[in-house]
Amino acid sequence: MASPGVLRERDGNLALLRIYNPRLRNALSQEVLSEVRTALLELGQDEGIGALIIGSAIEGVFASGGNIRELRAISGPTAGLRFAETAQAVFKLVEDFPRPVVIAINGYALGAAAELAVAADIRVAADTASLSFPQVGLGITPGLGGGQRLIQLVGPGHAKRMILTGDLISAQEALRLGLVELVVPLSDLWSVAERMARRLANKPRAAMILAKRALNLYSQANLESGCAYEATQFGLACPIA
Repeated sequence: MASPGVLRERDGNLALLRIYNPRLRNALSQEVLSEVRTALLELGQDEGIGALIIGSAIEGVFASGGNIRELRAISGPTAGLRFAETAQAVFKLVEDFPRPVVIAINGYALGAAAELAVAADIRVAADTASLSFPQVGLGITPGLGGGQRLIQLVGPGHAKRMILTGDLISAQEALRLGLVELVVPLSDLWSVAERMARRLANKPRAAMILAKRALNLYSQANLESGCAYEATQFGLACPIA
């Protein structure tokens, strides 16, 4: 695959998406996010799929965040708001995907990549992985819903520390905080993610869909308004200073 996007695979009742943007260390460019959106919409209609795994096609890196060139090209608050809302819609598709979504984090997941990770149902991280929300240091804010979801996972205190400092969080600390659910050796990452996804995919389909829907209803009680406000703040911070 020459152009950036996602590599799709199918293994029985599992669907696998691998982010592929090697020139930019898997940056989640608008082109990549557009392909992720298309894949999610199409896979969501496939009744043969019981679970989805999202990972990386690049060794040692999950994704390096957004495309800095695209971010620097945002021309003020209105364009920033549109940019954030477009990306938020993709991550909402991840969160609302009708089957369980497992994220396999094989390396660093920065900025938008961390925001993508927290939109999934279950996060499996390699012991060499790390996550960070460095946006404030770039003169912007998390704007893709990641701040709202991070608070739900780790609580407001840890979320504020991570976002305001931009500190890199190791896989082990992420596990302790509840930011990821499993940490495994890098060599075992994909097999563990597959076993987890297969276990979920093989459970009664209707019950799994209904349970996920009910759990999302609880977690999304204030998410919509929070994400809307987050997108507005992202817009107000544009362009990057």
